[in-house]
Amino acid sequence: MVKETNAPVRKKRKSTVADSDPEPDIYQKICEFEEKEAKSRDVVADSKLFAKCIESIHDQLHQVQELKNSQKAQPAKQHNLSANLAEIAVKICLIKKLNRIDKLYQVAERQQLILEKQKCDSVKLTYQNLVYELYHLTTETNKCLAFKSEDENIELVSFEDFMKNAPPSITSKFKNYDPLNHEEAHALKLARLEWELTQRKNVAEECKSLEERKKTVVAEITERKEKLNDLLPLLNVVIKAAKPLQEHLGMSGDHTRKEHCLANLLPDPLYILYANIVAYKSVFETNLTVSIVGDKDDATQFNEAQEVANCLNEDDSEPESELPEVEEVVEVKKRRHRKSAQQVDPLEEKKKRLLEVHPLKIELSFAIDEGPKLSLNFSYYTKLKLVTVNANVDVPSKITANTAGEILAGHNILSELVENDTGMESPNPSTGYLLKKMNLGLFQILVPDIGYAYGWAQSVCGINFLSPKKYCDKLSQQNVEMILKVIRKRLINRTHLAKQMQQLEQNILPPVPEDVETPTTRISTIGQWSSTTFQNFCQARFTQPLIDEEFVTVSDLFYSVKIIRGEANLKAFVVIKNTYPLPPPIFVLDLNYKGHHNSSNCDEIRDIERTLNVNWDHGMKSSAWLLSAQLQHLCSYLDVYLETLDPKTFQPNAKFIQNISGKNRRRPFKFRKIGTTGLFSQY
Repeated sequence: MVKETNAPVRKKRKSTVADSDPEPDIYQKICEFEEKEAKSRDVVADSKLFAKCIESIHDQLHQVQELKNSQKAQPAKQHNLSANLAEIAVKICLIKKLNRIDKLYQVAERQQLILEKQKCDSVKLTYQNLVYELYHLTTETNKCLAFKSEDENIELVSFEDFMKNAPPSITSKFKNYDPLNHEEAHALKLARLEWELTQRKNVAEECKSLEERKKTVVAEITERKEKLNDLLPLLNVVIKAAKPLQEHLGMSGDHTRKEHCLANLLPDPLYILYANIVAYKSVFETNLTVSIVGDKDDATQFNEAQEVANCLNEDDSEPESELPEVEEVVEVKKRRHRKSAQQVDPLEEKKKRLLEVHPLKIELSFAIDEGPKLSLNFSYYTKLKLVTVNANVDVPSKITANTAGEILAGHNILSELVENDTGMESPNPSTGYLLKKMNLGLFQILVPDIGYAYGWAQSVCGINFLSPKKYCDKLSQQNVEMILKVIRKRLINRTHLAKQMQQLEQNILPPVPEDVETPTTRISTIGQWSSTTFQNFCQARFTQPLIDEEFVTVSDLFYSVKIIRGEANLKAFVVIKNTYPLPPPIFVLDLNYKGHHNSSNCDEIRDIERTLNVNWDHGMKSSAWLLSAQLQHLCSYLDVYLETLDPKTFQPNAKFIQNISGKNRRRPFKFRKIGTTGLFSQY
């Protein structure tokens, strides 16, 4: 029922901006309040309060029952009944609240229990993982303790041999080795194993190459054996068939007989040379071929004319007096020849008679594996009493560089084969007087026409101008073997040098063996490698000290190289002696960076030149890499100089301890092979 009331109805006010906000949810607030209250209340006290409320409701219900059972309901009793019912309703509400709070408390406790269970499970899982890891580590530790490495069965070189033969970069830290120090013993074991592995790899590679070479040689031997086996029956048939004819004609060994016939027609010096070379070749198995070049009939006629001339004791003046008489006869009888007779140059006639050469020559050929072939032609000039040599080199097609071709030129290979023997001067003392008598100038003018008159060529032909006997076979025997070995070494060295120059013209630095101490980290690069002349070398001002001290001569080989790093440009003249690699190439430097710097005005450039040009005592074995090693050092020294001079412009790359040291403020131009990259120092 709706309660009626006469109270006036209040009009609603218009909502303002402040009243436009929605009212908060009262139920949500009550729930949040009860959740907070459930967390803060005491469960024991609530349970006691709950029991007390139940007891009180039970008592009040008895009272209500008693009041209702009474026959007449008095107003006082009716009031008590309403009060009891109201109090019962309040307590029922309290019981419901306690029940809700208990449920909320149980939910919160259950969630807390779940969280604690999860934490417990996580701790237990972590504990199990740790136990498993402990077991695994224990197992692995036991395996490590029980492990026996195979290195115990490897027979290593002794400690003394290791310290003696291993590189200093490995052995330097074991100079004060203490056997009782387990760490040092372990490090020494590792170093010896690494050295042993390196040595075995090298031996394995060498063994592999030797096995391949062996297979090649075996294949060649097998092929030759098969050819010889096939050739022997044919030769037997041919010899058997030709034997009656040879007996009838008195012929035996056709080729040998021809060679011997030609050899008998050779002049004495060339005959001695041919005989000794054939004897040398028969003893030593070398890639050497010798042959006689020329026509037999021409040689026979020439020798007969020489014998007649010797018998008549004709001198050089008699033909000169007879020549005009012959020309006059020609003019009278046949006028058409007057013009040609008048055009004959007397000087050319003198030169032609003086340069009379024997028709037979000896051709000697050297060849190296996968390299150039050197051919030497020995000629004998009867009037000059000299043996001259013309050299020709068959350069392999893979060598295309201009500088490499110049290095392998014949006259460059043979120049100064013996000290100060360039072939441009006649070793015969009478040659100068003879040329002066006939007004033919210096001997150097004749060299392009006749060839080079090397002193060693006279020796191998048995000619000794200081001996009373002109032609000495013993002298030739003493010099043939030596000269042939020297020529072969020279050809090999020049081939190595040509291969380096082939790569330098392509702006590539050739590799250097690992046992040679060379810097590996460098920034400067080669810009241009080219050949130059002695005149260009002399025109440069900074090369004058070498010319004054006669360190270089016109017979040397001259090259120029440019090395670049940033704005710096270094020009270097490289002087290579004919006896390369002894002495090593000479470098003369001129740096163009904020002015020109060279040995005449810069101590640092002088220090670089001194470091480059000395202390290269590696012998003949260095011919394959010496020039490249010097250029690699030069690039690194230029880096060091620029980085110490202007570190802001040139980012430091080289490793050194001090930029400048000592009273003379020396820079670190001494490379030491320390560690993987090396270190530069002043001393």
